Amino acid sequence: MKNNKGFTLVEILVVIAVIALVGVFAALAVSSARSNQRDATRLSNVRQTQSALEDFFNENNTYPDGELLPLGDSAESRCLGSEGFAGDCAGDDSVVLRVVPATYESGLDGIVTCGDPARRAFCYTLLDEGEGYVIHFELENGLAAVGLQEGVNCATPDGMEAGICQE
Repeated sequence: MKNNKGFTLVEILVVIAVIALVGVFAALAVSSARSNQRDATRLSNVRQTQSALEDFFNENNTYPDGELLPLGDSAESRCLGSEGFAGDCAGDDSVVLRVVPATYESGLDGIVTCGDPARRAFCYTLLDEGEGYVIHFELENGLAAVGLQEGVNCATPDGMEAGICQE
C-alpha cells in the first residue's frame, strides 16, 4: 500500500475558490468604504460651506452673489470674503472662509454640473434677492438616516433635502 501524502486536485481547487471569494468580498468592502468616505467628505464640505454662508449673512444681511457658481473654482469661488466669493481673498479685510471646498469628482455620475466649462461641482445660486440660496450637490450613495438620496441633493439655509432644490 502506498501512503500518499498531500492534497488532491479537488482539495486544491476548493481552497483556491475559497481564497478567490474572500478576495472578491474584501475588494467590494473596500470599494464601498471608499465610496462612503467620499460621500461623508462631500457632506462635511457642504455643511462647512453652509456655516460660512450663515456667517456671511450675519455680517452682511444678505448671502453672496452667484448663479450656478461652481464652489471651490480657483478663478471664481476659491474663497469667501467680505465682498462675496472670489478667486483670491488676499486683499480682503474680512475672510469668512479662506478655502471654499470643491467636490470630489471621483465616483460621481456627473449629474450636477455648472460653470464654464461645465464640470462636476457644488453649484451655488443666490435666491430671493439675497435672502436665500441653494447648493446642488451629488452623492454616490443614498443616506436614509439624514434623508438624502443617491444622485442630486439640495442644501438651503433651512438644511439639506433629497432631490433638486425648489427655486
